[in-house]
Amino acid sequence: MATLPDVAANTAPAHYAGDLEALGLTTPFVTGKLNEVVDLISVRWGSIVEERLRTGKLPTRLYKAVVWRVASRVFENVEGLKKETEGAYGYERSAAVASGTLWFTEDDERDLTGTVQLKKSGGRIGTATLHPHRPGFLA
Repeated sequence: MATLPDVAANTAPAHYAGDLEALGLTTPFVTGKLNEVVDLISVRWGSIVEERLRTGKLPTRLYKAVVWRVASRVFENVEGLKKETEGAYGYERSAAVASGTLWFTEDDERDLTGTVQLKKSGGRIGTATLHPHRPGFLA
């Protein structure tokens, strides 16, 4: 497995505009999420990212920015709210977001790897045979 650089929680001012303390996030939680992002990158694109870092095609500063960008999606919405209403107050939660699930956008993947892999479609591709219309014929 690739060895990628860790991203320290104390680098927040360079990459994150939010106030982690005001959000009630502890340093161990932030460090844990940052490490989880690095581990996901290592598992998904480890050797590619490692090589791009080594050759300078991926600047270390951009690598750290992507790690913070991915983790900040959790930091900004720890409760997982996806919809909130004001009159007769109500809200909806996203189970995936509330559980702390991390995800990468295509931009994140492109920044890390230099490309975006085509996603497999779930639809069927094939040929359909069409018959000419015959008056009086009902299917």
